Amino acid sequence: MHIVTGAAGFIGSNMVAHLNKNNIRDIVCVDTLSINKVANLAGLEFMDFISPSELLNMNLSDCTLWHFGANSKTSSSDWDSIYQSNVAYTRELAENCDDIVFASSASVYGDNTSNKESSENEAPKNMYAATKMICDNMLINYMETSKIQSWRFFNVYGNRESHKVSAQQASPYTNFKYQAQVNGFIELFDNSHNVLRDFICVDDVVKIMYDTHAQDVSFISNLGTGSTYSFHQWGELIADKYNASIKYIEVPNELRNIYQMYTCSDNNNLLDRIGNYKFITPEQFVEDNL
Repeated sequence: MHIVTGAAGFIGSNMVAHLNKNNIRDIVCVDTLSINKVANLAGLEFMDFISPSELLNMNLSDCTLWHFGANSKTSSSDWDSIYQSNVAYTRELAENCDDIVFASSASVYGDNTSNKESSENEAPKNMYAATKMICDNMLINYMETSKIQSWRFFNVYGNRESHKVSAQQASPYTNFKYQAQVNGFIELFDNSHNVLRDFICVDDVVKIMYDTHAQDVSFISNLGTGSTYSFHQWGELIADKYNASIKYIEVPNELRNIYQMYTCSDNNNLLDRIGNYKFITPEQFVEDNL
């Protein structure tokens, strides 16, 4: 049996879709459903949908747990809430399940340009990133007796994330596409050409996680493309496709100290696992998903 937490969210719903693509339907979806996430479940096949609290009462000894559910608000200052959702909940699951695929985050590296999977490179800049760093350290303790694969996602983009627009957590692809369609223009922060991130398509993310799960090993691994793409490039790409204009705005004060200007995955360990993988480019994805 497969259990997917955060199943109505962005990566979780794409993981359920990928499991279905591989003829897997014995799936229990776990999430707190909201009206803006209902559309993410359309077309998916699963055997049950339960709340996060119900999962804690289930027998997890004979399942694969795809654990993507979390409080992902990077601006959160409520430590008790984000700790309970991200750390305490993950710890309880790890104590009862011996096959876990975990959604960590490249945000654990902060502004460090060196991001080989090592504690010396960790420098989280917000509470969300800190919870992912704590979970990775915690999960290492279970790796001797359990199969745990923790993936440090870089900037993931793709379909099924429209629900994140209102919370201002969507990727540039989804956010700029929404702005172009609704407003006819895209807002970019000043100097967006200097904001370089490693953007990886969610289709690549779920495929790599699924294919690598067949390997009977535990690890903490980066999951990015190993290349960068600027916010300005995203803006121009989407503006061109939807005949929109671009407006430049100042970076909000609340983001100045937590905003990452550069990310690029060190893929040495990743490529040892997946070989000569050809990642989807932003241009390819936009062309295929107009």
